Amino acid sequence: MLEYTIHESDRARNVRLKVTADDGLVVVIPDGFDHGQIPDLLRDERAWIERAQRWAEEQKRLATANGRATPRIPLPREIILEAIDERWLVEYRPTQSSRVVARDHEEGILRVSGNVTDAGASRSALCRWMARKAHYHLVPRLRALSQEEELPFGRAQVGNQKTRWASCSPLGTISINQNLLFLAPKLVHYVFIHELCHLVHLNHSRRYWSLVARREPAYRQLESELREAWKQLPAWIER
Repeated sequence: MLEYTIHESDRARNVRLKVTADDGLVVVIPDGFDHGQIPDLLRDERAWIERAQRWAEEQKRLATANGRATPRIPLPREIILEAIDERWLVEYRPTQSSRVVARDHEEGILRVSGNVTDAGASRSALCRWMARKAHYHLVPRLRALSQEEELPFGRAQVGNQKTRWASCSPLGTISINQNLLFLAPKLVHYVFIHELCHLVHLNHSRRYWSLVARREPAYRQLESELREAWKQLPAWIER
């Protein structure tokens, strides 16, 4: 039988599993979730849990090699991309290469290889992987919404902006923040609506907000949630 601890979170919307060398298997559940459903959920995720446990044990072994604890690398063991409903277990594989690359290894496994003892290079590799993910998933969503709302734009680009979720240029170029991948789909949808409306009004005038309200009546609540969403970004990302 799997050993695990339960963490109830008022911010969780779905059940989430975490495995770390220190805490073991942690089941994060929304408030009020039926604990009796957990064993069946764990049975369904058994293969993923076993891979995660093997990886966690290996990280613990490496951290105490030669009887000395090595400094913890502030890198993620798991990446959850809520916007596209993906969860990735991250494996770090040291090689003789001076470069660090992050590539999908198999379903649910992201492998970072190279000089992974360089935390900065590893973070950069993860951020490049995030940018590719955003290009592949978010840009097509933006284009589809543009057609649906009949608000055409010129081109889209992806970046790692420090203070904006997205922006729109006078030439109709929409820049989106790759860290939108961490947000709920409804927030990503609103960010896209917000920028598409700037194609009509490149300001925040009353006419602009009136247009936004017609496309997204709940925009005030979503604006409030977006302001708080920066606090939810994982600490490892480059900002």
